[in-house]
Amino acid sequence: MDPALLKQLKAQVEKELCQREMSLLEFWLTELKKIDAKRHRDLAGLQSDLRGFIGRMENRLRLLKKGRD
Repeated sequence: MDPALLKQLKAQVEKELCQREMSLLEFWLTELKKIDAKRHRDLAGLQSDLRGFIGRMENRLRLLKKGRD
């Protein structure tokens, strides 16, 4: 295969991966900011929201791992 083509394809894949990672991080950052903006009245409320957030992340990771196998 042509080295120039390989270099171009590699750059394109790296750019796509970077864009996907940025999109993913923006999504989870937005979700964390929503939790922060709630201004919880007590620690228990904050802990509950954080456990829900962690559960969502764990579930998504589990689905991604399962789909890859």
